Amino acid sequence: MAVRIRLAGVGLAKVRFAYSPLFETVMAVDGLRVPGAHAVHLPWVSWARERVAGVEDLPVLLDLVAGPVKPAALMPVPDVRMPDLEAELAGLPERVAAVVRRCHEVLVAPHWRRITAVLEADIAARAAVLADRGAAAVFADLHPEVAWEDGELVLYADRRPDQPHRVDLAEDGLVLSPSAFGWPRAWAAVDPVGPGVVRYPARGIGTLWEDRDPAAPDELAALIGRTRAALLVLLVAPMSTTDLARRLGVTAGAVSQHVGVLRAARLVTTRRDGRAVLHLRTARADALMT
Repeated sequence: MAVRIRLAGVGLAKVRFAYSPLFETVMAVDGLRVPGAHAVHLPWVSWARERVAGVEDLPVLLDLVAGPVKPAALMPVPDVRMPDLEAELAGLPERVAAVVRRCHEVLVAPHWRRITAVLEADIAARAAVLADRGAAAVFADLHPEVAWEDGELVLYADRRPDQPHRVDLAEDGLVLSPSAFGWPRAWAAVDPVGPGVVRYPARGIGTLWEDRDPAAPDELAALIGRTRAALLVLLVAPMSTTDLARRLGVTAGAVSQHVGVLRAARLVTTRRDGRAVLHLRTARADALMT
């Protein structure tokens, strides 16, 4: 069934980005249940299968996520950019909350820093598009099953388009939520109370479980130099100058010089996150990488 989400005026101004530890944990468990549907995560599945046996009451959660439609309580709309897991668990029965908590500790938390780097990179890239080209450009690039038509965000347009399910968010707004374990699908809350949510696979998911840094394309290295090309490869996710220096085997000063050149060419952006200064490649750099 097609879903048409009306956004206008106040609702369009309230579009924001956020992601959910609870949703990621639930979809990680679903990935163990049907690994073929989440093939990009098969390296993680091999790792997780050795650890999941120790999760008490796991069948309780497996039963809840068994169908194509997951319970709304397991997929809350994030109220802040990255909600605290315990705050999200507060809406669940204690037995279910305990299983999800344990699954997060055993299966997701060891990789959470890597996962959030990918999610934050997606948000940073799309926020830049929002600032430069507006919401319509962001919507157009979310997912093959998502389109922006006549003031409405349309999901699954090829599924019974003559009988769409309509969601009016003209007042409450919409959360755009990148996901790692939700790949490859897009998801929408069809009966939200308050803000709606559209979840979509984050950019760079294909690099999430790579143990080695991928090599820079030879053509790009010839154009801008091998170190700068390698730096762009690493900046698929936000990284600090110190981290880049360690990964590249050069000094922090050398990284700063290279980043300065790439930033001047609009291939890298830099932002402050608390005390850290993080660099990320731009959409323009993404085009060079293909």
